Amino acid sequence: IRPGFNWQYETYALNAGVSSPGQKGNKDLKPSQTKETEIGLDAAFLNKFTFQATYAKSITTNQFLSVPLIPFVNDGFTSQWQNVGTVEGNTLELSLGANWLKKNDFNWSTNVVFAQSKQKITYLPIAPYQSGPDGLFFIKEGETYGAIYGYTFVNTLAQMSAQLPDGKTINDYEVNSDGYVVPSGSQGLLTEKAIRLKEDGATSADAFVKIGDALPKFNLGLSNTITYKGLSLYFLLDIKNGGDLYNKKSQQITLFNRNGIADMSNVAEGNKKTFDYFQAFYDGNSNNSYWVEDASFVKLREVAIGYSIKDTQLPTIFKNTIKSITAKIVGRNLLTFTNYSGYDPEVGSTRNPYDAAAEYPNYRNAAFSLTFEF
Repeated sequence: IRPGFNWQYETYALNAGVSSPGQKGNKDLKPSQTKETEIGLDAAFLNKFTFQATYAKSITTNQFLSVPLIPFVNDGFTSQWQNVGTVEGNTLELSLGANWLKKNDFNWSTNVVFAQSKQKITYLPIAPYQSGPDGLFFIKEGETYGAIYGYTFVNTLAQMSAQLPDGKTINDYEVNSDGYVVPSGSQGLLTEKAIRLKEDGATSADAFVKIGDALPKFNLGLSNTITYKGLSLYFLLDIKNGGDLYNKKSQQITLFNRNGIADMSNVAEGNKKTFDYFQAFYDGNSNNSYWVEDASFVKLREVAIGYSIKDTQLPTIFKNTIKSITAKIVGRNLLTFTNYSGYDPEVGSTRNPYDAAAEYPNYRNAAFSLTFEF
């Protein structure tokens, strides 16, 4: 893999006529290399099924990373692309096709595709650092590529007992209806606020820990094609299991008390929360576990219904000029089933698991086609 052309050059930002250093150039960059071992199987059996399986193990050396720099020892430059680190990947892909029925004018076939991929940073000769949007990723040796890091909150009294402030006992705290430790007797009051987890004791820094992983457990596609005489039906289901998404949009609108989670109109009296409770989770826009959500989904990705007329069905005047006419209507992204609270669990990706205000959901659309074959 060749390095980016512009990575060899210094870049500057110009603001009101004043320039400031940005990226430090690196003319010594060399291509990264990926070595892959792949094993495959292709089989057909029972005159109905086809099966393909592929397992691949890859090792990428001289991986490209935008490494943060100490500005005052690098002429003000804050980052530089370097060849650092080794990333190992494991990928499994399975495909099963089935011709369930093929009789007279009726046909029904199914295809299932399964994919699972994991990546891990196995060597990093530089200090660990935050990367990605708002430093959401943490790049360090031994960690998966796609790990989301940030701050989190105390969920059990056992955790709280390890960071009790001076003069406090565990009786001064309780677990609230959302599963967070808060001061005793504060539920429903302005003083009800979740307590941040500490590194080591009450006077230590807030714990900076893994709060999610953008890599899904697996992806699955399920398609069916059914035809009867000239009529055809096709539909595709897309399934993603696991893979976290950081709901930055929800966090940002909490600042202005415009988030729907603060609507307590249908919440039981003993479980109601104040605006201040949610402001504590907004927490100055810092990355924290409250806004990490499971982005699993099932999507009706595509449905297509068509009808074809053969030349034998056409009036005599067209038989020598038109072989067939096909009309088809196609709908895409018609339905989404998910527990994700944002617009669309698919707005993020492994490299950018970030649902910000600028991210648009996939649009639902429909199309019609009319095809003439001559």
